[in-house]
Amino acid sequence: MTLHVVARTGFPPAQAAPAEVRHTQVEPIPGESEVLFTALDGRELIVLGRKWTVEVFSVCALGGCRYVQLSLQSAQQYMVTLRVAAGTDIRQLIPRLLTWLAHPSSSGEIIDIA
Repeated sequence: MTLHVVARTGFPPAQAAPAEVRHTQVEPIPGESEVLFTALDGRELIVLGRKWTVEVFSVCALGGCRYVQLSLQSAQQYMVTLRVAAGTDIRQLIPRLLTWLAHPSSSGEIIDIA
């Protein structure tokens, strides 16, 4: 991981914390995680006459993307992860899930939403 420090007028020189102090754990983005969770959790989707219920397990940020782990439950159940690019309009999530459910693949798939 490379850290780039850019000095700005009026600010003293910046120093990076030593590597042992910096942590690289996955951390939620306050606000954005709640928006994604609320937009999806408990949502009912109907695809090809079948009703599906979305259950969100977690939302986290990693590498500039947000990852949403969820299950899609009907007579069958699928576990999928949505990889949501930064700045993506959340209105793209449901249409992408509907498209995927029309032709689902193996459980555990990562669905890209850009």
